[in-house]
Amino acid sequence: MAIPIESSPPPGWEREGIDGLLGLFPPGRLSEIVGPRSSGASSLLLALIARITTSARITTSDSQGGGQVAFVDGMDALDPASAAAAGVDLSALLWVKCGGRLRVALSAADLLVRCPGFALVVLDLDELGPMPASAHMRLQRGVEGGDTILITRSARHREGSPASLVLATRRLAPRWMGLRPLTRLAGLRSEVSIFRSRPSHTHTLSPPGRGQGEGLKGEGGRWTLDWTL
Repeated sequence: MAIPIESSPPPGWEREGIDGLLGLFPPGRLSEIVGPRSSGASSLLLALIARITTSARITTSDSQGGGQVAFVDGMDALDPASAAAAGVDLSALLWVKCGGRLRVALSAADLLVRCPGFALVVLDLDELGPMPASAHMRLQRGVEGGDTILITRSARHREGSPASLVLATRRLAPRWMGLRPLTRLAGLRSEVSIFRSRPSHTHTLSPPGRGQGEGLKGEGGRWTLDWTL
């Protein structure tokens, strides 16, 4: 989850930009972001946390009291300084460090999704896992019918997951800058695609068109995002 402290805020910071992608996550349902390290999965998650902690209008619901976020950190990988540089309001973030213990992470997430007042609960497993199918079902039952957005992030998707929305991320070519030969890394480019969107996922939005929001392009259920360093 760590990103360089000097990183710019997430791309498409205007409402018409990356909000079209972030608005896909339905409240009261389990969603997943899957992808290996350096694929853009962590950056996408930070963008969502930043948006929610600075504005409660991520969904059409007006009842998401204050944009509070609970972050269950399975691998203790979150860098608070980097998160703040990406736009996260740390005063609205509950950070639960789990020390690489899968059972502790699952128990914490299960408790938090049943607590009122959180706009978003994140279970970040990274390479920790695999997550048992029974844990997926329990988390879905815990969040069902409420206004909380629940997202798990892991390196790989597990078949049989009850997730309504699964977004897959993969790394594209890095971007370089400077006089030739190019010597300085300017940013990373990643692709986000819809791996699954179940019929029960009623909050689906159309992908944003090309040019809507700096650093974000999307069409046909795929988005290309440029993350600036």
